[in-house]
Amino acid sequence: MTVEQTSVESIFHEMGYASSTDYAIKKAREELLRELKVSLGRIDAFEKKYEMTYAEFDKQFHSLTQFSLFERDDDSMDWRAELTVLRSIEKRLATLTL
Repeated sequence: MTVEQTSVESIFHEMGYASSTDYAIKKAREELLRELKVSLGRIDAFEKKYEMTYAEFDKQFHSLTQFSLFERDDDSMDWRAELTVLRSIEKRLATLTL
């Protein structure tokens, strides 16, 4: 370990962290939790709009005539993409907790 690395590590120790890696993991977890909250909020907005989960929405797609086909199609793509984002965040969070 170089003098600079030792100096940086000592700063993290003074801050109460075991290492710079522990600090990085904590900050990454905080960022992922922030992203998770945003993603869940977007999904919640779709669920409130359609008053159902995506699985139900997908099954009833063609019978939801109170919304235009363009709006349903657009929301379907965005909703599905957000669910993919959510799964990705959850996987990264799980990796950090191992």
